[in-house]
Amino acid sequence: MSYSTKLTENLNRQDPNSRPPPLVLLRWLASFALKRGSPLHWRQRLALAFIRAQRAIVPAGVRRRNLRRELTGQGIIAYCAKKGLVVKTVQLEASSTTYKAGLDVPAPTLHFIAAPGASDQSGATTLLYFHGGGYVNPMRAGGHVPFALQCAEACGAREVVFLEYALAPEYPYPAQLVQAVAAFRYLLEGDSHLSVDDIVLAGDSAGGNLVGSLLAHLASPSPYAAPVDLAGHTLKAAVFVCPWTMMHVNQASFATNDAYDYLNRPQALQFKAEWNPAEGEVWANLCDAPAASAVWDAAFGRAGKPGVVSKALVTSGSAEVLVDSCNLFAKNHLRGELVVADSGTDLSVLDGKDFVSVECNGEVHVQPALDAFMGYKDGVMMRAIARFLKTV
Repeated sequence: MSYSTKLTENLNRQDPNSRPPPLVLLRWLASFALKRGSPLHWRQRLALAFIRAQRAIVPAGVRRRNLRRELTGQGIIAYCAKKGLVVKTVQLEASSTTYKAGLDVPAPTLHFIAAPGASDQSGATTLLYFHGGGYVNPMRAGGHVPFALQCAEACGAREVVFLEYALAPEYPYPAQLVQAVAAFRYLLEGDSHLSVDDIVLAGDSAGGNLVGSLLAHLASPSPYAAPVDLAGHTLKAAVFVCPWTMMHVNQASFATNDAYDYLNRPQALQFKAEWNPAEGEVWANLCDAPAASAVWDAAFGRAGKPGVVSKALVTSGSAEVLVDSCNLFAKNHLRGELVVADSGTDLSVLDGKDFVSVECNGEVHVQPALDAFMGYKDGVMMRAIARFLKTV
């Protein structure tokens, strides 16, 4: 099966009545053909051109219905069955999300998948992964699962744990933060009995926001979930993949990259409206909430004081609409070196850097998930993430 056929069937298999009309396919092929000068590999360009064409033509409501026909857990289980992977699903107790009276948050579900090459002799390192989708869409297992498994392999993790969180608008902010805290606490206190030092956090887009939300809660507890006592320990690492860090959309990259990325300003505003974050709270608005500087100083460790995580990476694509906000978060709060990378960059430059950001030339929003779906393993962002994780 060709890559284009595989992509078309996967993105439209849930609703045979909404397969792209000829106009979509023509626009897709034209977009692919006209970007020959792009620094992206042809597989990357093919996936991006299709998504942009589909989103330009297929009504948003139809896309939403299709995406929600297969929820996160269903997608993970189906993917694992197809690939012969063993998945263990754990439904947390209802009491795990009942800290704040009157806050309606369902107990989350966790999905455990053994990492490639893991054995009984593997260490305890575990990757806790939060998927993107604007807090509105479920995880796309065909891209997210293989991407997360590559991350787990890079850092020597024995397993990946996916959080299946409740979706907005049915469950707006702060439901996902409450569930993330419950998931983290379960890894420490449940059957896994992990140490804080065993855990690597990673997430993309809204999932990157949730990585930050959880770290911020660990450093400065929110009123929505119980504080977590780390007992002086720090998480092994955190990876923010193209994170959603700012709630407004007036950054210049929303205009300059509108012609390249598949995410755009109207979509970002729609996600925000449905998630309904409290913009003055750092657990939602990571970059420019009033308390952001103080909270991130505590989270990342400043003035000789330990933080809550030992190492952190922020990635972005130079052609994505969120690149400005990603870079601003990294500059103001991560305060690590910015590495601008392309296919020829020697990524050993990341070695020895505990806090670092990487802007990947020509790549778009959450490029590694698109690459993983297409079976392409040489994307700049994916290689940068893998290089960083090999050092944790």
